[in-house]
Amino acid sequence: MQTKETTVSMVKTMEEMQQAYDIRREVFVAEGGESEEIEFDGNDFCAAHLLAFWKGEPVATMRMRIVSGTEGGTIIWERMAILKNARERNPWIFRALMNSARHYTDLMGLKNVIGIVENPKLMRFWRIYGGKETGEEPLELDGHTYRPIRLTIDRDEPQEEVTLRQAIMAVPEVFDETRKNT
Repeated sequence: MQTKETTVSMVKTMEEMQQAYDIRREVFVAEGGESEEIEFDGNDFCAAHLLAFWKGEPVATMRMRIVSGTEGGTIIWERMAILKNARERNPWIFRALMNSARHYTDLMGLKNVIGIVENPKLMRFWRIYGGKETGEEPLELDGHTYRPIRLTIDRDEPQEEVTLRQAIMAVPEVFDETRKNT
């Protein structure tokens, strides 16, 4: 996705993964005071990752993990990190990440999105996208309070069938190819 000099793609290389880790380390560990153990919890190896570029520089990332295949499937959107300079100067980065996460979720045919939100400003954006607080108790983790949220996607429309060509391509290539059509 490209908006206001912002481009988002799926992480495809170890170099891009390191860029995502560097952004998360800056935002969550250096700025937010989280421990490395909490931030890098081992779930990166079973997830898809987005990397956002602004003016050609990596400035944001987001992790997406499919956590259930029942009842339409559930994905967790998490570890969204936007470098301070970028988030203060370009509000389109957040929207570009959210739209790209939604596209990935649609591509996978999933119906349920869950997440946790600490920042009240981000909760406002989740609401714009249809997210609601679940009513569960907030999660206390490493001195931070996170509110559980859920977004349910209406899947009454039939999903496009995956072609054999798409099935043998790497998911990031299919993601990029299908983004061109939206």
